[in-house]
Amino acid sequence: MFFVLSKLLAIFFEPLAHPYILLVLAGVARLIKRRRLVRVCLASAIILPLAYGFLPLSEAPLRYLENRYPIPDLANRQIDGIVVLGGHVASGLVSAARNQPQQGPAAERLTQGLALLQRHPDAMLILSGRSGKLRHKGWTEDEITRRLIEDLGLSQINIIYENVSQNTFQNAVESLERAVPQPGSNWVLVTSAAHMPRAMGAFAAAGWGPVIAYPTDFRTTPGISGLFSMREGFSAVRKWLHEGAGLTAYWLTGRSDRLLP
Repeated sequence: MFFVLSKLLAIFFEPLAHPYILLVLAGVARLIKRRRLVRVCLASAIILPLAYGFLPLSEAPLRYLENRYPIPDLANRQIDGIVVLGGHVASGLVSAARNQPQQGPAAERLTQGLALLQRHPDAMLILSGRSGKLRHKGWTEDEITRRLIEDLGLSQINIIYENVSQNTFQNAVESLERAVPQPGSNWVLVTSAAHMPRAMGAFAAAGWGPVIAYPTDFRTTPGISGLFSMREGFSAVRKWLHEGAGLTAYWLTGRSDRLLP
């Protein structure tokens, strides 16, 4: 139920839909003869997209999330395992139809995970995720990833494919069941930088001991890098609205140990 509800409510966190939602509200307000509300909704439908394009404003929450966990130096540390969260693949339907594994915008999750495995060859690598869609079509995430790793000619000896989970909390629960981490072991969690706070909260709530956050797939620079861009602004707002809603929902339902880990 939680998974289905999260997908149904996703439209409210899509910035491209906000002007249309406001126009619908303006229509409703006109029907009930609330003229002031009509004017507010119409003005907001015009001003809000422009505000999203103002990068110092629209990127600030995303930059805060991405700066929350620095990239750790693992050069001289014993690493026992690595968990890479799904969400790095593109359309399973296209992959199946073209008979070629397709990677998405968050492909760095997988590439960084594989790079860490090369530097720590004795570690176990868990690739976690089946699909984040309500009705999946085509290859699943684990199928796409397996094919890609096979095409690259990489060894599969230390790799486990977790092919059940559909969201971050399920990633944590299912990965824990497969990893069975021992006390004192060092496990690295790899996911997108903006997603890392929610992932760390979910892993703690699922019963993992301390894990090492290894953020990747950054969308912002550490400081302000631009003034105005509608494309970049909408992309940033979409990302931090999604994560903000996810952090709140996870905390309220006990899927995260804190509101902002």
